[in-house]
Amino acid sequence: MTTYSPLQKNILASDVPIIVGVSGGADSLCLLGFLYEKGYSLIVAHFDHQLRPESGEGVKFVESIAKIFNLPFVSESDDVAAYAKKHKQTIEEAARNLRYRFLFSQARKHKAQALAVGHTADDQVETVLMHFLRGAGLSGLKGMDAHVILPTFDAEIPLIRPILNLWRADTVAYCAAHDLHPHEDPSNASDEFFRNRLRHNLIPKLEKYNPRFREILQRTSHALSGDHALLAELIHSTWQQITLKENPNYISFDLLAFAKLSPALIRNLIKEAVGRLRPGQIDISFSTLDRAARFISLPDSAQRIDLASGVLLFRETDYLYFVDGEENLPLDSFPQVGKESLSLKLPCEINLGAGWVLKGKITETASMLKNADPFQVTFDADLFGENLVLRPRRTGEKFHPFGMDGKSMKLSDFLINAKLPRRARDGYPLLCADDETIWVPGFRLAHCVRVTESTRRFASFTLKKM
Repeated sequence: MTTYSPLQKNILASDVPIIVGVSGGADSLCLLGFLYEKGYSLIVAHFDHQLRPESGEGVKFVESIAKIFNLPFVSESDDVAAYAKKHKQTIEEAARNLRYRFLFSQARKHKAQALAVGHTADDQVETVLMHFLRGAGLSGLKGMDAHVILPTFDAEIPLIRPILNLWRADTVAYCAAHDLHPHEDPSNASDEFFRNRLRHNLIPKLEKYNPRFREILQRTSHALSGDHALLAELIHSTWQQITLKENPNYISFDLLAFAKLSPALIRNLIKEAVGRLRPGQIDISFSTLDRAARFISLPDSAQRIDLASGVLLFRETDYLYFVDGEENLPLDSFPQVGKESLSLKLPCEINLGAGWVLKGKITETASMLKNADPFQVTFDADLFGENLVLRPRRTGEKFHPFGMDGKSMKLSDFLINAKLPRRARDGYPLLCADDETIWVPGFRLAHCVRVTESTRRFASFTLKKM
């Protein structure tokens, strides 16, 4: 019997429980018998989908099998059809979600080292073909993994598929040889489900073109799995190089470094980012990935796009953000002030929060006059009076930017032209003398306080993120 590599490598302990998902069919009975022969500590688990009036018979059958093997038995039932309707899922999706939710809950409860399910090579072929027909990239076409973590259900306990290299005919033969009599679910014969239609109709037709079709597709999935592993290494190393910050709400990247990558790598990093923000919840399409990749690579496109299901992609100055809802996007890259004005007396040092600190002083030299840092500025100290305040913008106010010969413009237009993100504008700090804005930190000072040849006293300000 061909076995699954983690069992061959003895990565599983013989004395720590394994939850075995048993439906009663030949595949799951073969799985149970195989693990039992290997001497593992097992707990038999069965989920009743309530899709047929007689589904309770399956529960009793699997319980009887557990007694034959002298193993613990756990079960649960739920109305899959009602769940599917409520959550707008297909029956197949709902059944999988409820079944895995139960199985992993039992794995946690019993401190199991793994959850084992009876997927076979036939299931692998059907899965790959299903992904191909629906449209999938490398991660879909490689099929199922023999050992995988499903964060949606459990971030630590692995799902294992010990008989993934066996064909369904092998499991039937195993059951016959060991006097096990499978209890097949009648729904497996129904063409109502997409997978069953592939199994009963499409695959037999494809085998007329090539009798070895299933074997070839299985071999292809093995090859693509190796390619996917290589790609995963590249994604991981690149991720480490360009990621600036990651938390459950958003992930930020170095935009320039991201945009220089190849389109294929960009698409895979986008998929990885969405997967980390919404583990297992969003099946993002190639067209969406391609649209996002073009957004990142084209500097003159919009500032943000909606990716899928509330996950947004933002581009701001040198940062690229993937964020789960706009309200979670961080503001610490931009200085912010409250609604009330802050009076300033020079010298001063004001902590604005999030690490931003404003410092101001009077000097007799213009040491910072030629500084290229837009967050440092030098004024003529005799031109702005005594009433200095730091405050947010006001509706309709004007600004007289240096370099426009005293001409004014709407402050809102100036901030737009300066490409300050909309979400940062309302709380952005302005240095004002009386009611007039004399400095927009990071962008421009006002024409009226510029240093000239007649300037004798200088005021310098620095706004820094410490």
